[in-house]
Amino acid sequence: MIGRVLVTSAISVEDRCIDAFNELKRSRHITTVLYRLNDSLDTLTLDFEGSLTHEELLKALPSDPRFVAYELSFADRDGTRRGAIALISWCPKGTSPEQEAAHAAGYAALRNQLDGIDLFVEATSQSDLEYHQLLLTART
Repeated sequence: MIGRVLVTSAISVEDRCIDAFNELKRSRHITTVLYRLNDSLDTLTLDFEGSLTHEELLKALPSDPRFVAYELSFADRDGTRRGAIALISWCPKGTSPEQEAAHAAGYAALRNQLDGIDLFVEATSQSDLEYHQLLLTART
């Protein structure tokens, strides 16, 4: 097919990726897990595990694709404090077609492997990840 890159092999997910996500769900000390595809674009690896504010998260996103599991904290409309775990696909504009295809397959692999995601977000620019955008999604 012209203009399309097909990823025929499945993307594998390292055990550390799942372990880090489960730690995010259990711990109040971890709010953010970043994942990336390896150089061969066939395996998801752990890139970062720690606690970032929303602003720090936005600054930490590189110019190449990543996946982010992020604990979004907010007040519900009635003032109740809530949290929601977002799985973010960060695939900025300018990503090569080969990387985009592998990234889409990686996002699907994570969605299938991680249990307990409240929000699924696909972002191509920082504006897609503004706090109020995520909040609108979380409250619906």
